[in-house]
Amino acid sequence: MPGRRSLCVLICVFCFCCALKRKPVFSIQELTVTGKDLKDCGKNVCVMSSADCPAESDVLTATPEIFVNTSCHFLSHEESITCRWIQMNDVRTETFILRRTDVYCPSILNFFSRFNLTIKSKSIDSQKEWFSDVYPVIIKEIVQAPRPVITSVNVTDSSVNVTWNGGRITKCRIRYKRLNTESWTKTADLPASEESLFVIEGLQAFSEYLLSVSCVHDRSRWSDWSSETRVKTSESLPSAPLSLSYHVASDVNSGVRQLLLLWKALDVTDARGLIRGYEVSYMPTKQPSLKKTIHTAELKAVVLVWAEEYEVTVWAYNSAGHSPHRRLLVDASRSHDVRSVKALWVYSDGSSLRIRWDRDVTDADVSEFAIEWSAVTDPEHKHWQRVDGSTFTTRLTGLKQDEIYNISVFPVHDSLCAPQTSISADLQHGALLDVEGFRLVNVSRSSLAVQWTWKQTKPRVKVLQYKLVLSGEHGAESLSVFPDQHQHSFHQLHPNSRYSVCIHGETATGNFSKASLDVNTPLIDYAELMRFAVPVVLLLLVFGIFSVSSMTVCRKHFLPVVANPRFSLIGRWLLHPHLQGSGRICVLKLESLFPLDPQTQKSLIEVERRESLTSEHEDATPSKTSTNTDALPPPSPPEYVDLPLLADPSDYVQNGQIVFHFSEKPSD
Repeated sequence: MPGRRSLCVLICVFCFCCALKRKPVFSIQELTVTGKDLKDCGKNVCVMSSADCPAESDVLTATPEIFVNTSCHFLSHEESITCRWIQMNDVRTETFILRRTDVYCPSILNFFSRFNLTIKSKSIDSQKEWFSDVYPVIIKEIVQAPRPVITSVNVTDSSVNVTWNGGRITKCRIRYKRLNTESWTKTADLPASEESLFVIEGLQAFSEYLLSVSCVHDRSRWSDWSSETRVKTSESLPSAPLSLSYHVASDVNSGVRQLLLLWKALDVTDARGLIRGYEVSYMPTKQPSLKKTIHTAELKAVVLVWAEEYEVTVWAYNSAGHSPHRRLLVDASRSHDVRSVKALWVYSDGSSLRIRWDRDVTDADVSEFAIEWSAVTDPEHKHWQRVDGSTFTTRLTGLKQDEIYNISVFPVHDSLCAPQTSISADLQHGALLDVEGFRLVNVSRSSLAVQWTWKQTKPRVKVLQYKLVLSGEHGAESLSVFPDQHQHSFHQLHPNSRYSVCIHGETATGNFSKASLDVNTPLIDYAELMRFAVPVVLLLLVFGIFSVSSMTVCRKHFLPVVANPRFSLIGRWLLHPHLQGSGRICVLKLESLFPLDPQTQKSLIEVERRESLTSEHEDATPSKTSTNTDALPPPSPPEYVDLPLLADPSDYVQNGQIVFHFSEKPSD
């Protein structure tokens, strides 16, 4: 029980504080009464209802703070009196109490009447009554002219002709303002005329205005303003050229290129009417005869051009005619550096779609972004919005709940623009893209790379963004990923460590995991090892080849060639000095198989076996040498050795001495 009492006390205190802090409520009140509405209470008192008749003993206590700025006026043609005041309560009923002098109540409202007026207000809820001060009323001083009525209006592109009916009037005035603006413009007092006609000039073409008229008699107050009349000026020629930008789609494989033309819709004040379409003409500057013209109702056009200079001209037109032209010289053979936006994403924000994007800071300064969106079921009906170049987010409104929209963003830099970046979304889910195919691409001792794809689908939840998260024993790292990204690499990792890589989606209520991988970095990176070893092996191989080649060249050109005696019979015989003559004589005949070459001075040596060698213990004298050649075996074929020509062609060789006999080889 004590707890409940405390709670009640707190609630009462809270309500009392709210009542103290509540701002006073006030409103402008108006009450009109005619003579036939008044009833006589006796004692020269007239009221609107018999229930409001005061008793003789009643004292009406005035509360003037409840009734502020009270004023009344009399309309003679209606024989009615109207009072206005500011009421400082929100719930009330009102009535008049008129204290007359000697005039009967139904006839009290006439031009010569005088009486005291009190306003009574009564709360419906509490039945509490409030009374105003007593206001003395002299009818002839509060007579007001009747409210005029506008009978016709005639418009042009810059003026409105107004006609009204105000009865017997002395002068009138007109006020007007453009629709959806606050301030009124009033004309000077217009003298009375039979036509009651006035022309308002200097208006904007194809614009809506509100008009009203007030008039006055000789001895009356100005009438109330007439009912507001809504008018619209006619169309005029558009007064400003279009803001035009372009982009050339580069295609190195073909000479034909796509020229994207993008322009901004004219402001209402410049359009001066309903823009019915746009006219686009383009022609090669060197071949004017190839000029082409197209018409479109969109704010962009895509045409095919060749890689040369073109002159492009664009007009806007309404029912009155064409706007001033916008002309550009476009070199279709060159490209420019304005790039598309990145990280485009859309998420639902109540009854609207919130778009955000990013771009490289190295790009040229972007003056503004053009956003185009259209429903999938109605692709021809496109909507456009322009935002400042420093803005990276905007809101799309006026969308249908069950509709899918295609949204595109174009960066614009003066007369250049970038190709569009597009995404699809709806009000329920936001962007209709989901991540799939998450896999590991590469891993080393200090880095790893993952890859994924994006799929057009309708997600089950509203995803604010997707994040790629790497976590391990040495810390965590995360970054947002968007549809223009399909791969990412993490660097500066630790070898022989375990890491977890996952993609999760962020929602308004929390996160959910979309895909994950567990990865172990190796202790030794074989790929890096091979990248180091292969160049070293190739370097050693090249160095070895270079060394062998250098030695061969040096030996051939700088070192003399030394003959090896082991490669000839004579050399091998000379290398065995223990052999002596055996009684046979070997005659070496030098014969040339071919005519002597005077440059080389070489010939052939013919070796002919004459006597066999004897033992070293026998006497080998010339007088005892046997000349019996019949017992000798047949001579072997002569051996021809290519040697330099000897200077002295004579003598024999005996007892280990070589005897050379030189002769030229007989010709065949």
